[in-house]
Amino acid sequence: MNAEGFRLYDPTAEPRAVAARLAPRLTSLAGTRVGILDNGKPNAGPLMLAVATILRERHGVREVVKRDKPVGGPPAPEILAALAACDFALVGSAD
Repeated sequence: MNAEGFRLYDPTAEPRAVAARLAPRLTSLAGTRVGILDNGKPNAGPLMLAVATILRERHGVREVVKRDKPVGGPPAPEILAALAACDFALVGSAD
């Protein structure tokens, strides 16, 4: 610390409005295709595959599309394209 004391900076910024639309809610999961994005964290893939299995057994999901991405980076365009062809996606992390 110097003779002037501390200088305090306020890092907050005004929130910005982002024009985005939510996807319409599915009326049923029967016959749908679920996409899974495995982020490479321990247990992420097994956890989401277990959820997908339950969705198949209890709700009639017909297909599971699973893709892996590096832990620290964004998914490659071809991974995003594969998941975009699905009716909905499970994206998350687990440790």
